Amino acid sequence: MSNLTVSKRSLGADVASYQSENVSYAGIKFALIKLTQGTGYINPKAKAQIKSSLAHGLLTGGYFYATHSGSVSLARAEAKYAVEKAKAYGVPAGSYIADDWEQGSGNSVNGGASSNTDAVLAAMQVIKEAGYKPLIYSGAFNLRNHLSISRIMKSFGTCLWVASYKVSGRQDYADFNYFPSMDGVAIWQFTDNYKGYNVDGNIAVVDLKANSISSKAKSTNKTVESPSQHPVCKWNIGAVAVVSNRKGAYVYTSSKLDKRESDRLKPCGSVWQVLGLETGAVKVGKNQYFDGRAVYVKTNPIAYNDQKHGVAKIVMPHTHALDAPKADAGKVYGLELNSKVEIQGRVGRFLKIKELHKGKQVYVTGNRAYIVL
Repeated sequence: MSNLTVSKRSLGADVASYQSENVSYAGIKFALIKLTQGTGYINPKAKAQIKSSLAHGLLTGGYFYATHSGSVSLARAEAKYAVEKAKAYGVPAGSYIADDWEQGSGNSVNGGASSNTDAVLAAMQVIKEAGYKPLIYSGAFNLRNHLSISRIMKSFGTCLWVASYKVSGRQDYADFNYFPSMDGVAIWQFTDNYKGYNVDGNIAVVDLKANSISSKAKSTNKTVESPSQHPVCKWNIGAVAVVSNRKGAYVYTSSKLDKRESDRLKPCGSVWQVLGLETGAVKVGKNQYFDGRAVYVKTNPIAYNDQKHGVAKIVMPHTHALDAPKADAGKVYGLELNSKVEIQGRVGRFLKIKELHKGKQVYVTGNRAYIVL
């Protein structure tokens, strides 16, 4: 399936069990289908609605109704549950999935903007890691008063799906004179009764693009993005071995390479910590060895020499650079998840980052960033 793009100002609908299995409404170009609620409810019409939406050529995404409130652990569990159903029911990879976060039906928005935002960010990260584009849905008041929109946008860009109705009842078009002026809005839900169909009406504020790709393309893309091209490791790991054989490589039980650990090949691109080198074999665990010809080894200059330069990848959400290499240092500014920053060395487990905040030397803890080799 090729990429599908819906231009801005295109109309769309979102549906749940209250609507028909036939997702066909006059004028719409995209549809978002309710998948789950919490971790115990599945929309019984979801599979049929997704199939119908795709059959009508609509850009097809999904959403889950949140009951996680401000809990990070619940948010991750609910998002995981939703993306599992999205994959099982045919929501194309690269399409949109939203965390529907509003007051009521088991969800509370009143626990504090910081914890609420932590939870929403956690859910959105799970969605992203599953291969979908995350959105956060809520009313304009909730987004402004119970979440930190700036933090969400910093991690996920234009990702707000905002509900704001000019009038209650039927609306046939979106009046942009009433649009809730907010940054980061991707979709505006402007009515709960589009053209009298008793279905929520939405309009794309920006171009929407679902990167739906074939299985063959997925495989190719995975190879391009695999760790074999960009291996990463912790700051104190001296070197990694990356399996380079296309068909994979066997693990042996000794450096003599005379007995396999099993007949299962370790996949090409998999990354292993190097524990030693012995007569042409690379030790990667207790009684675990690769043939040195089946892997290539990359060393981590930061582990061996604290004055070496390198690149760090931020791997933990809500990471901050610090103004001194100590745990109780003052926070300087947030670092975007998965961003890469140049480092100039380290002080113990703290990585030194140069000129990323007004030319000042700052630090990030090594356990929140990986070295990119």
